[in-house]
Amino acid sequence: MGELSDKAQEMAGRAQEAVGDATGNDDLRADGAANRVEAEVKQKVDEVTQKVENVTQAAGEKASEMADSVQDKAGEVKQAVAENAPQTSAVAVAVAAGAVLVAVLLLRRRRTTSGKRHKGRKVATKAVSAGLKEAIAR
Repeated sequence: MGELSDKAQEMAGRAQEAVGDATGNDDLRADGAANRVEAEVKQKVDEVTQKVENVTQAAGEKASEMADSVQDKAGEVKQAVAENAPQTSAVAVAVAAGAVLVAVLLLRRRRTTSGKRHKGRKVATKAVSAGLKEAIAR
């Protein structure tokens, strides 16, 4: 409704300006020009305000769409992790068991010529045990 009153003010300002020109009354012409310019400025402000509201609404809708998309992807990732978690645990246990086997084989080969075990065996055994416990705990 403000748009109509702004148009009416603009038309009244133009009429007042024309009457001031026709009669030679500079004050009347200046008042008419001021009213016309004021109405034009109000119309431009209304247009800009409407455009800002449209952009804000569109940005809000786009942000909402993006949030929904992110939630959907997060759900898919959670589901994929849940489906693959047992396989990941099995792989971790298999890797840990393989590491233990390799460590045992290496320790057996490190015996001295007299048949005594190498001094580093205790340290290596503890390290392998700790690694295996950690892998199983995960």
